[in-house]
Amino acid sequence: MVIYMNKKVFLAVLVSCLMVFTAFLFIKYKMASQIASQTPINQGNPVIIIDAGHGGVDGGAVGRNGVEEKEINLKIALKLNELLQCTGYNTVMIRTEDICLADDDAKSIKAKKTSDLHNRMAIMKKYEDAIFVSIHQNSYYGSKAAGTQVFYSPNSKESETLADLIQSSVKNGLQPDNKRLTKKADSSIYLLYSAKKTAVMVECGFLSDYDENLKLCNSEYQEQLAFYIAEGIKTFLNE
Repeated sequence: MVIYMNKKVFLAVLVSCLMVFTAFLFIKYKMASQIASQTPINQGNPVIIIDAGHGGVDGGAVGRNGVEEKEINLKIALKLNELLQCTGYNTVMIRTEDICLADDDAKSIKAKKTSDLHNRMAIMKKYEDAIFVSIHQNSYYGSKAAGTQVFYSPNSKESETLADLIQSSVKNGLQPDNKRLTKKADSSIYLLYSAKKTAVMVECGFLSDYDENLKLCNSEYQEQLAFYIAEGIKTFLNE
């Protein structure tokens, strides 16, 4: 009889606990839904296409410490994407992992790189009301070169304006000694040269410079770069 009563008490306590836990989950779900519904989305702004340069078989430049450009590009691009989304902007990532966007029938490295660029261009064209921001790293052996430099599409004045704002933001916030100026892209930068919308390429720094190479591999420095790039983009959109 005593054992039977203990079982009843145990079952009653278990049911009560389940009811409390269910109520807790319901309240938590409602709070999360309310927060999500209150997140400001800038519906009037264009989509921001974030392109992490290179990827997969195309590693890009190689740093003094052996790191491949594609790795740093992706890390900064992901941080930039997170910052912009948290602020309420609509973003599209060209790639979120270490992949090449080449078609399956592209066999040689050259064919894969060409196909990859064409597919990135196709994504850019897919979003009519968008701006395009490509993240890259620079390299120039035989000379001490450092600092962020932003290139812009020659096909719109808005591209130059966006490039100037990003360059100024990074310089003022992170690189006060940076004397580099924004530069118009020529035919060697296919995506910018062919773009029919606002498009820029941010060469974040030089992997060929020992000190800057180490900075670019540092997660905190990558966060800072992403922050000031985002500030330049937001200033452009707010204007």
